[in-house]
Amino acid sequence: MQKILILLCLMAGLSFGVMAMSIYDVQYTSHPGSDGTYPSRYVGKDVSVEGIVTATNYYSGGYFISESLNGPWRGILILDRNASLKTGDRITVTGTVSETYGMTCLQDVSRTNVLDRGLPLPQAIILTTGQLSRCDEAEAYEGVYARLMNVSAVGSKSLKGRFNVTDGSGTCSIVLGSFGSRNLQKNPSTQYSSLTGIVHFSFSEFSLNPINPSDAVVYQPTFIQNRSWGKIKSIYK
Repeated sequence: MQKILILLCLMAGLSFGVMAMSIYDVQYTSHPGSDGTYPSRYVGKDVSVEGIVTATNYYSGGYFISESLNGPWRGILILDRNASLKTGDRITVTGTVSETYGMTCLQDVSRTNVLDRGLPLPQAIILTTGQLSRCDEAEAYEGVYARLMNVSAVGSKSLKGRFNVTDGSGTCSIVLGSFGSRNLQKNPSTQYSSLTGIVHFSFSEFSLNPINPSDAVVYQPTFIQNRSWGKIKSIYK
């Protein structure tokens, strides 16, 4: 009886045309497409993917998920305004592969199952600003949870919440406020030990979008980092 039920479930899945796939399979492509945005090979197909929620409260309505083993092509945007999820939730989600403003995503979500909660986020992949400045290379990191190290702000853009940073390998954009945090403030003269967030594509360029205030770690000189109040008081004794 159990084998019959399993067979019926498989047949039902096939009849509805839903394919169980990895995020990597949905995202990976070597073809730039007619507009150079590297659309998924599965646009218009209904698929089911599994991942860990890395960011919620996305301003367009939705969230991002990543495979447990983070890396190129292993993150994706899920457009679902009705989802009640938290970062660290491991889920399976079924929806239609689409392109929104050049970003591959799942929309028209028909099913979301929470498999586990409270998991640590996948390790952020370390990128250079140069990697995000080149669209052909940055495409692999669209939707991926990533981190830039030792970067300096080099100027601001006219669009609110955007500024440029560099680590010496090239210049890329940082976009603040994509996930609803109003505590992230733009400071175009700051040096950062690290900036962490989701790689996003909009306005024909890739950017890193911090999620929480703690994702922007401002550089502190060594003499400030190691100073203690006790040592300061001892100077005046």
